[in-house]
Amino acid sequence: MEAIGAVANIIALVDLSAKIAKVCFQYSKGVSSARTDIERLRRQAEHLEITLKAAQRLVEESKTSSLPTSQAFIATFHSCKNELESTLKKLQPSPMRRYGMRSLKWPFKSKDIDQLLDGLKGYEGSILAGLQVDQTTLLLDIQEGVKQLNLQVTGDASAHEKPHMMMPLTPDPDFICRPSIEEWMKKQFAEMTQRMALVGMGGFGKSKLAIQFVHKIYADTGRSVFWVHGADKAAFEESYRALADVLALPRRHEPGVSILALVRDWLQRDDVHPWFMIVDNADDGKVFFSEDDSFASYLPKSTKGKVLVTSRSLDTAQRLVGNTKAIYRIPIMAEDQALELLQSLLEDRVNGNEAEELVRTLDCIPLAVKQAAAYINRHSPRVTAKSYLKDLYKSEKRKHNLLRSDKGDLGRQAGVSNSVVVTWQVTFKQIRDEHPSAANLLSLMSQFQSQNIPEFMLHWYNDDRFADDGDDDREINTRGAANGVNTAIEDGSDDVNESDIGSDDDNEQMAFENDLDILRSYSLVDITTDGHLSMHPLVQFCTRGWISELGNSARWSILFIKLAAKKFPSTAFKDWSICQTPLTHVEPILGIKPIQRSAIKDWATLLLRMSYYMKAIDQYSRAQILVERSIEARDTLLGHDHLDTLASKTALASITRLRGRLKEAAELGAELVEMRKAAHGVDDKRTLDDMSNLATILYDQGRFDEAEKLEVEILERSQATLGPDHGRGARIRCSGEKEGNAWT
Repeated sequence: MEAIGAVANIIALVDLSAKIAKVCFQYSKGVSSARTDIERLRRQAEHLEITLKAAQRLVEESKTSSLPTSQAFIATFHSCKNELESTLKKLQPSPMRRYGMRSLKWPFKSKDIDQLLDGLKGYEGSILAGLQVDQTTLLLDIQEGVKQLNLQVTGDASAHEKPHMMMPLTPDPDFICRPSIEEWMKKQFAEMTQRMALVGMGGFGKSKLAIQFVHKIYADTGRSVFWVHGADKAAFEESYRALADVLALPRRHEPGVSILALVRDWLQRDDVHPWFMIVDNADDGKVFFSEDDSFASYLPKSTKGKVLVTSRSLDTAQRLVGNTKAIYRIPIMAEDQALELLQSLLEDRVNGNEAEELVRTLDCIPLAVKQAAAYINRHSPRVTAKSYLKDLYKSEKRKHNLLRSDKGDLGRQAGVSNSVVVTWQVTFKQIRDEHPSAANLLSLMSQFQSQNIPEFMLHWYNDDRFADDGDDDREINTRGAANGVNTAIEDGSDDVNESDIGSDDDNEQMAFENDLDILRSYSLVDITTDGHLSMHPLVQFCTRGWISELGNSARWSILFIKLAAKKFPSTAFKDWSICQTPLTHVEPILGIKPIQRSAIKDWATLLLRMSYYMKAIDQYSRAQILVERSIEARDTLLGHDHLDTLASKTALASITRLRGRLKEAAELGAELVEMRKAAHGVDDKRTLDDMSNLATILYDQGRFDEAEKLEVEILERSQATLGPDHGRGARIRCSGEKEGNAWT
């Protein structure tokens, strides 16, 4: 037989085999009574088709015009063709069936199928034997294909049609229903959505919700359920390997076979049983979207299946799901849910008020509640909910130790910590490794109170000059003004120039927005309706513990004090109402003197500026306490005649006057004038300002002659120094009142 004739015969046989396989697939949907026989014939037809295609390739690539055994093929090809044509004819639906008047009926009995399969296998063997003499390399490919299909035939022919439950975890008996989340998952599952995601911080309950949901799906629908670990590439591949074993996939044990591609391709088949895959802990985008091997490409896409992703990273979830509407941001529990969880976990009942306070202190975070309950149960009766709560408030160190405690939870995966501290530090470390700038912003924000963090105070967190221990004297001028070093302005707030550190230009703002977006994507930071930022108090506490373990606490506390001193409004500010927002954040540090020298200077500046605000809202007593602390800090650090020290004393004289202690104010004012003269000279503007302030006090005391004499001196010196038309604002008024004085 000529090669071209052999090719024509083989093409005809390939076409017949493919048609038989296709018709068998249609029968498998409509005839249940003979499904095993239908499947056997379909597989053998596919088997024969693959072998014939390989034979076709062998013949086409042969460099000779004929094959040595071609004469032996002729009878085999014709007999095989007749057998296939006869089989296909019997399988064709009757006219009445085509018109929908009769149900589909399988035309063969089991013994007929046995005989038919024996015959087809015989033809197949003859073809292979005849082709063994030509092109050994191609023959090996044919035999490899036959081997692969034999694995499939000899295995469980219906393995892919059976429902499977591949779950490492059982439903939690203490699971608390969260109706809004569960309803959302049900809705997403019922719709055409093929992928959906639960996103939230570690310990917020994402995996628990997924476990409960998929067990219900399996029970209600009979879908196969496959749980895949997505924390890293090794875990992901191991899950797929286990899945290949569960499905008894052919070729899974062969060297060099890509298990990931094998599982994906199998689940994308049209004839597989409907499935539901959960990719848990898909937090690291590099696992799924790396340049060398993108694991995201191995997630199957099929109308037969759905994928649920759980992730701490909104960005990773969005890239995997592809639709923001198919993502649910998991919040903390509602208080009643957290209470129910606590009561169900504790071995002994707890007082309602104590339970409420405990879950509030734990921010209603499921993992924190479970951790607390496990600790209380383990140490009962010596530890109760009340004593545990008391320990949380005892000290930061004690609180940190309690939240680090890991007593085990069978409902969590092996190797996953049950401690909120350790759980969240995994996220902190990931952000630090991938986005150092965002980690710096998180570290700075941890120094504020947890709610209403003002954006205008979040600056300089990437400046390396704040990365040391803060005990740097380069920014501190310890020589007094009497020594001729007059470099600071009156409130001491010029230590850092915004143009020097980094201005609020477009690049800085864009970098800030990017960092904030990263923190929000990990659910670490929220934006309130009024534009301020907020954090969960427990998250903020654990962040401070994390940076303390890294040895970076000083950097961030120093920067926070510097920002507070720089950004809190000064005396020139017109809208004092804006002070309310930063006030809540700086108040806790006003009574705690820092240990770093540079921080002490900024702290003293902050105290002075706070005293201005307290004076503006008529809280003179508190203003005096603050300014006296400022004087003490500056006097010790900079000297009693330093510009900053004198600025604080000027403020004290003003506050003393407003409190009605005029004699004390006059003595302090006179002392200040003499110190100014000694430090700057009698004609210096700052000296003249304090002389004017003293004149105001003298007027208040009724010492008009002395006040007017002082005013005349101020006026003469101002005109001599600044010109006759300067008009300094010092006026002599017989009424004894002064206009335009900043003290009033």
